[in-house]
Amino acid sequence: MRLAIMMALQAAPVAGPPLPAELRPIRPAPAPSTVPCGTPDRRGDIVVCGRAAGADRLPRLDETRYAERPIRAVTTLGKTRLSAEAEQGSLPNGQSAPRAMLRLKMPF
Repeated sequence: MRLAIMMALQAAPVAGPPLPAELRPIRPAPAPSTVPCGTPDRRGDIVVCGRAAGADRLPRLDETRYAERPIRAVTTLGKTRLSAEAEQGSLPNGQSAPRAMLRLKMPF
């Protein structure tokens, strides 16, 4: 019984005084009369519709702003600077030798 009363109260329209004109919702303006593509308008001009060729394309990014920067593994411990780097060296017989270097720089 209570459920039926609650549902009936929700379905009932809100009663009260009418809203003043400045508080009433504004009705949307009627759509301007549009002329379909390929037909003449009032002055006799033919309306041509089209889109730009690159309308769906994104603009190119600035190469200098978004260029990949090298990754540097550097940290500071007080006044000491610690960095991890990779180097490419060569052996006496001409072979290449990749190296992993840890550099510790302290001011003195």
